[in-house]
Amino acid sequence: MAGIKDVAERAGVAISTVSYVMSGKRSVRPETKLRVLRAARELGYFPNAGARMLRGERTNIVALSSPMHEYTDYTNYSAFFFAVAQRARRYGYDVLLLMGEDETEDLMRMADSGLVDGVLLLDVTLDDPRVACARLCRVPVVSIGIPRETDGVLCVDLDFELMGRWAVDRAVRLGHRRALLVGDQGDAYDNGSNYLIRTRDSVFARAAECGMAVEFIPSVGRTMDAVSASMERAFALDPAPTVIFGQCSLGQLNNIVGYCYSRGMGVPEDVSILALGTFGNAATMVRPLDEIPMLPFSSCGRAVDLLVEAIEGRRGDEGVVELIPSKYLRRGSMGAAPSA
Repeated sequence: MAGIKDVAERAGVAISTVSYVMSGKRSVRPETKLRVLRAARELGYFPNAGARMLRGERTNIVALSSPMHEYTDYTNYSAFFFAVAQRARRYGYDVLLLMGEDETEDLMRMADSGLVDGVLLLDVTLDDPRVACARLCRVPVVSIGIPRETDGVLCVDLDFELMGRWAVDRAVRLGHRRALLVGDQGDAYDNGSNYLIRTRDSVFARAAECGMAVEFIPSVGRTMDAVSASMERAFALDPAPTVIFGQCSLGQLNNIVGYCYSRGMGVPEDVSILALGTFGNAATMVRPLDEIPMLPFSSCGRAVDLLVEAIEGRRGDEGVVELIPSKYLRRGSMGAAPSA
């Protein structure tokens, strides 16, 4: 049976480094940590695994790894937590929420602790460091979100590429050829926010295929003043867009509608507006909007299904990606493009 010395030799590090990685008592460079964990995985060395796990018994607890960012919308984010918890309870599982500053450290520590039977990754970025760790975990891991590299990980998410295509196709059918895409805060894109980038890029790609011109502006704030300033910059780039795709919060969308009214523009008589990635709640706005919403109970529920199947040994495949289509909710804010 492999020991700590064998792991150190295979990883090319000191025995003390292996000890620090396994105990978590000292910080170790991420690349060194991954090398040690990979060596331990290959050799079957897991000193921190509890006796229950070693006997093959289940704890009926799954972990949900969900790092928080400055741009995270906490109001809507709770829907994903409840969606996971609700489906997990159907299988008799409790959910342990991991929100530490070092999400990779928490992930590996929990996966090898013997306390959980599996792990779900939420708010997965395109180059998420947790995905590399997930390939080394000794319990099943399912990613709610599609990273750039999916080898070795089960992934499920809403089909945001389809969302972008639906938005453009709907606008084109109504005669629109000039669009404005109002995004979320800029740092969300810089940090690789999965659904924002995938939807935005899909809008660009489909628009290019259909001959539609699209201007994109990220948000700089959610107040009326901030939204108005962003919209002024957008209209300076294109003074006459006939459709606005809103990839932002409900509050920002309300302010976008207010800005259009302040310019004497009716919705949809002068400009159409479509909400992307909201939560089915655009019907509650003063001016209800068409939307293609998030479906957290569908995506998170399916992720829990996949995790339980993996825990029970009913699937051993990795690198599988499942995409769930959203739906189009019509509320009259998308109309025919006005005549020139």
